[in-house]
Amino acid sequence: GRILAQKEPLFNELGLTDNATNTTLVLEVDKIPPQEIIDKIVQDCHLPSAEALTLILTPTRSLAGCVQIVARVLEVAMHKVHTLHFPLERVIDGMGSAPLPPPAKDFVTAMG
Repeated sequence: GRILAQKEPLFNELGLTDNATNTTLVLEVDKIPPQEIIDKIVQDCHLPSAEALTLILTPTRSLAGCVQIVARVLEVAMHKVHTLHFPLERVIDGMGSAPLPPPAKDFVTAMG
């Protein structure tokens, strides 16, 4: 979905495009977004209808949300490498690790 919408300069910088007619987005939210937000996502991603969009909701304080937060360790490192203008084609492999905490009782605690 993010590549379809092309809202982030990163995709243009890396020459990433996609012309899929359906997509899936994972959202760190506790409830389904309002219809106007869903409609905007559909429009921004150039999808034929809302039926072409699958949303996966992972509340930050859930186990899935915890895994998603911890999994960003490599994404953040690669973003830093890109920001420092290191040639990404020279990156051969990447691996990150971080402790997986138990689900938190609220959003603020879950975010650390």
